[in-house]
Amino acid sequence: MKATVLLIPLLLAAVPAPAAPGASCIDPHKSYVARPLNAHDVYARTTLGTPRPAVRLATTCAHLAHANAVSLSSSYTCMGLGDIVIATTIDGRREACRISAVQPYVPDGNDLKQY
Repeated sequence: MKATVLLIPLLLAAVPAPAAPGASCIDPHKSYVARPLNAHDVYARTTLGTPRPAVRLATTCAHLAHANAVSLSSSYTCMGLGDIVIATTIDGRREACRISAVQPYVPDGNDLKQY
């Protein structure tokens, strides 16, 4: 009985939280664009369907600025806290990390320049 009581809070803590109110829903199962903004943040927006505002995904990654490809993964329809971000460099190195915040995208002077 005690093991069950302890297990329930652990399982609830492992479930990703929904996006912040006012943030756009990015469905990683559909077409999207994701690119690094700096060492820790990712820009993401949907590319099909009704146009939605872009979002800034703050992550636990440490080296996103060198990534050539960013992919998103979620168990649900919208990206949320705790969901997975995978960054891959041109030489095949990968960094997998978690989303720590979802916010509407607002350009920042520290964002990477686009090519």
